[in-house]
Amino acid sequence: MKPPKRILVVRWGRMGDVLLAASATRELRRAFPGARIDFAVKESYREAAELLPGVDRVIPLGGGIAGLFHYRRPRNERYGLVVDLHGGVRSRALSLLLFPARVARYPRLALSRRMLVRWKKGKGSAFPPVWRRYLVAIERIGIAVREEPPRLRMIDAGGAKEGEGAVAFAPGAGRPTKMWPASSFAEAMRTIASRAGRPILLLGSEAERGMLEAIARESGTDARVLAGASLAGIAASLRRAALLVTNDSGLLHLANGVGTPVVAIFGPTTPELGFGPAGEKDTVVSVDLPCRPCSLHGTEVCPLPDRSHVCMTRVLPEEVARAVLRILRDSARRTGVT
Repeated sequence: MKPPKRILVVRWGRMGDVLLAASATRELRRAFPGARIDFAVKESYREAAELLPGVDRVIPLGGGIAGLFHYRRPRNERYGLVVDLHGGVRSRALSLLLFPARVARYPRLALSRRMLVRWKKGKGSAFPPVWRRYLVAIERIGIAVREEPPRLRMIDAGGAKEGEGAVAFAPGAGRPTKMWPASSFAEAMRTIASRAGRPILLLGSEAERGMLEAIARESGTDARVLAGASLAGIAASLRRAALLVTNDSGLLHLANGVGTPVVAIFGPTTPELGFGPAGEKDTVVSVDLPCRPCSLHGTEVCPLPDRSHVCMTRVLPEEVARAVLRILRDSARRTGVT
């Protein structure tokens, strides 16, 4: 194809979805080094888009269909290529409004994923990771891609000494059912602090500060709470950390994007849906239950009649602690550092 002068990548959100686009934007920049690459994203995920390699400009979009009309392209400007990494009604409508020369769209696999959730069709057979499916959109326009997991560009956030050698914990998530109990986080932190002798760091948003501080108190450790920092600041802290313990959340993909090992706790969602950790050292801790996965992105309450949330409550703190200590030991053997 004729090299486009201007490229627009569209991904409304969420944070993890946006961060996983790093492989796609990297490959677009490699394929079209002279093009200007814009990234259209929901305003609340602008910080995530600013960490993507190869992106020249981030364009904030409104949350609904009306958000399409908040977008204003400069006069006499036309995109030679729109890469739709959302695949929904809004992104398709935006593609039509812009009259691009060409549109490339990623395979969303919406029906197959819903069949897995509702009827467990295909359970045990993982879908290609979302970041890899994003690359398919680029392959569809005849571009050979490197199949390398997402890596984010670092923005100077100043300092970030909080994470130095720490075991970081991110107990938040986009939906309540994806959150491991706070008491379990506290117990795992206590075990790891006593056995590994590493500093403990709790990460989250400003809205999660109260939860983080309560977990720190319950753990009885000297855990440091880092709440409300910029995404670039959290990324810088994670880059210095030994590893991250997290739910299925955006911070999982942030840690992957800066090369930090992850111990990921999955409950109502499962990695086979395409959002599992991508690092070689990463570990997923979960309980195999016939009701899993019960949703694509988590829900407000457990759908079981007794609301027991067993997919998370049966994940034992000791099991998570063992996974953390195993990664720390393996890392120490490789580097010769204890």
